[in-house]
Amino acid sequence: MLTFAKSQVKWVALVCVLTMLVPMLAACGTPAAPAPATQVAAAQAPSGTQAPAATQAPAAAAKKVLRMSRQTEPFSPFIPWQIDDNPALFISVNIYDSLLRMTPDAQGVQAGLATKWEAAADGLSWTFTLRDNIKYSDGSPLKPEDVQASIMAVAKSPKSSWAANYAAVKDVQIVDPKTIKIILSQPFAALPSVMAMFCAAILPADLVKASEAKDFDVTTAWKTRGTGAYYSESWKKGDPIILKRNPNYWNGTPAVDEVDIDYVPDDNTRILKLQGGETDVIDFVPLSQIASLSGQGNIKAQPFTIAQMYFIMLNNTVKPLDDLKVRQALNYATDKEAIAKTVFFGQAKVANAPIPPGMYQDKSLIGYPFDLAKAKQLMAASSVPNGFKLEMQVRSGNADYTNIATIIKDEWSKIGVDVNLVNLETSVVRTNYRSGNYQSEPSGWTNDMNDPTQIVNYEMNGGPNMQFAYWTRYDNKDLDAAIAKADVELDPAKRQAMYYDIQKKFQDDAPLVWTVYAPATAAWQNYVTGFVIDGLNYYRFETVKINK
Repeated sequence: MLTFAKSQVKWVALVCVLTMLVPMLAACGTPAAPAPATQVAAAQAPSGTQAPAATQAPAAAAKKVLRMSRQTEPFSPFIPWQIDDNPALFISVNIYDSLLRMTPDAQGVQAGLATKWEAAADGLSWTFTLRDNIKYSDGSPLKPEDVQASIMAVAKSPKSSWAANYAAVKDVQIVDPKTIKIILSQPFAALPSVMAMFCAAILPADLVKASEAKDFDVTTAWKTRGTGAYYSESWKKGDPIILKRNPNYWNGTPAVDEVDIDYVPDDNTRILKLQGGETDVIDFVPLSQIASLSGQGNIKAQPFTIAQMYFIMLNNTVKPLDDLKVRQALNYATDKEAIAKTVFFGQAKVANAPIPPGMYQDKSLIGYPFDLAKAKQLMAASSVPNGFKLEMQVRSGNADYTNIATIIKDEWSKIGVDVNLVNLETSVVRTNYRSGNYQSEPSGWTNDMNDPTQIVNYEMNGGPNMQFAYWTRYDNKDLDAAIAKADVELDPAKRQAMYYDIQKKFQDDAPLVWTVYAPATAAWQNYVTGFVIDGLNYYRFETVKINK
């Protein structure tokens, strides 16, 4: 997921996730025009009699359009491996397919554009068998050269935001028109999982080549050619995104002809649009509104359990946040139970480990339980024993981030930290943390794959190619080396032990302030069925129906 994807703030991602899901249901491919009604001419009636009424064929069914209002619009270029934010990520899975897909519970992988996949005995190559008769939305056939170009781009392109997850990929070879072999530089246990990620989607080879050019016009990428359930003809910032049903989709015909997605950053405004019947689905519904919306009879609202966590980003290069004792003090001074109960209405769990629940999470870690005395002791021994002022940028219109920041401001004041909350537009917040021009920020993460290699590399690995350890600028070369070894270890028991050790060391260094593991939320009209957010916060409009 994510940046909080896909990989902007994952919570936004999460939330973003719901947002993108509904819009994409609406439409990818352009449906064929209905055949004109057949009319039978009336026979000449005898004088004094009435001619029989003309017989007309049944009228064509009305176009099914799903309207979705999302919290955030996309930031990134709409090329899968260049996407670095959840709003774009969630749309991409409705337009582009990858060789494999995650299972709905996010615990495994299943067939996508490939029907079979198998590792060589030495673990240095994987062979994939392509599905028969796959076509893009424009009717052109998928070719093995497209698979080759796309996977090499996500793994090797300097524009790839996800290359770190594909570091083991050495080459992609075409065995025959239906068979692809991925050559690895070293064994990589997570290869099926990374092949199921959104960023490994398959695009036509000519589009892959065009996207690599320095002068590539990113706006043209919104005229899509994918094998997914929907496609887009164009989009520009500020406009709704229109998804049309792909007439050539390999996995059945989606019930929704078109998905129209507009962007409404304010939570209350989205809710009012849903209540007023102006939209069919909304995302990022505050948990405080779930019960009341569901009680209205015509609306369904619910949380979805996903691999998501919330935290406070700390810029580790800014004084005094470069002081370990200060960062640990902030962790101990944070009442996570209060955040879970107050902000998430008891539906979130206290974060005990630095990765969300899932494969190889160390459940034995206790994290940083709320301990004000311990926090004060650490502050007294730090470089700022008398406290300090701290600026915290908060995304405007995001109720959860605002409420978390408000609680944090009060709690940290008790250890001498004067927090100044600054509300900014999401685009400004993103620019600030990517450039390192910030001190702290409420944020979040939702896993994009079921293997821990993604979250561990994105959150903990330093350097620009690793997003500076979730933009904290934390950089521990020894930990980076340990992560690299865990990524290639094939023995599950050894991998688990290595990831447990990595989590403990990273948590002890406290580059972030972890708070809770939280669900994703969405709400929709009762006549909408089949809208589901899976364990990785993805939603696919191909499963949605409009029953009216």
